[in-house]
Order: sequence, then structure tokens, then C-alpha cells
Amino acid sequence: MASLITLCNEALSEIAVAQIASIDEPSIEARECKRWAPTVLEEMADWTEWSSAIKRAPLARMANDRGAEWLCAYAPPADMADPVALREAEPDAAWLPPYGPGTFPAQDAIAIPFVYEGGKIYTNIAGAILVYTTSTMDPGRIRPLVRRAFVLELAARLAFPVKKDLKLAQVKAQQAEAARNRAIADEENKNPRRAPEYISQAEWARMGVGL
Repeated sequence: MASLITLCNEALSEIAVAQIASIDEPSIEARECKRWAPTVLEEMADWTEWSSAIKRAPLARMANDRGAEWLCAYAPPADMADPVALREAEPDAAWLPPYGPGTFPAQDAIAIPFVYEGGKIYTNIAGAILVYTTSTMDPGRIRPLVRRAFVLELAARLAFPVKKDLKLAQVKAQQAEAARNRAIADEENKNPRRAPEYISQAEWARMGVGL
């Protein structure tokens, strides 16, 4: 698992400058890594809906200032980048079909209405559970293509302040864009977004599945 220092040193090697032992050491390389590495990590969370960055958490109620529109208001998780979906708390299932048509899990076929505005999540569900993307990506968990995209993006940000080389910064920015697109395409190919399939009880019955 790569540490942030390892990734910073890979970015520094891309622009052919000295390596660092700590992000807090008194060197221009460390100073600029400290300035830009967290920013690039935050931006990465917005590149696409990374499967490794999806989390879920029960939500804490807040004062509802839009009671005429929504029954409940919730505080978003501190590490939320974007909300994805809401889930209603349910008891454990006694039986589920092992395969077949339809959406798995079945909750994905239920689009619970909500809005995220003014720092609050509004919905009509009590005890809501939020599916969301986190705003913080763990350097040790990112996949190789995403790692490469991060390194090149960071190198592009470091090239001018560290080396005062605008041409190098432009070249690295072009390489970073290509690497970013490749990483996003790889993520979406491995984890395609499937539209929910709505199967009626009659269709399940025709297949011999009891509900």
C-alpha cells in the first residue's frame, strides 16, 4: 500500500527533482507537495463515482426548516463529497432469490426522493441511511491506474513552482488528462452503472419464484 509520501516522490521523479523524506521538511519540494497533494486527492473524489469511495452511514436528524415540503432533515456525513441514494432501515431478509431478473439488491430499484441543499439532506424517510461518495480518498487504497493519474496530476501542479518550467507543466498536464480519462474508463468498465429493472410479482410467479 502506497503512502502519500511515496506518491509525492513518484510525482517529484516525474519532474526530475529531489525526493523528500517528510512532507514537513524545509524544502521547496516538500512545501509544494504539502500544498498540492491534498487538493489533488480531493479533486480525485469528484472525477467519477469510485467504487472504493462509496460508503453508507445512518444519518443524524437536524431541525427541519422546510416542514411544509419534507418530513425529515438530516446532517450530511462529515466526509461526504456527494450523496448517491437513500436507504430505509429494514429488518434482515428471511429469504432472497439467488439470481434472476430484477435489481440486486432490490432496494436499488426504489428511488427514495431527497434533496441536498443548504448543508442539509431533506427526505420523507425516518431513520434514513445515506449512500454517498467520500470526499477523502485513501492513498493506500487507490488502484494502479488511479495512482498513475494522481502522480501525473500532482507532477503537473509541481512542475512550475518547483522547477519554474512552464513547458514541463503543460506536458505533464496533458499526460495527466490522458491518465485520468484512462482511470475513469477503467473504473466505469469494471463497475458499470446498471439501470434498475422492475419485475412484477406476476413475472416472478411465472418463473416459479414465490414472493
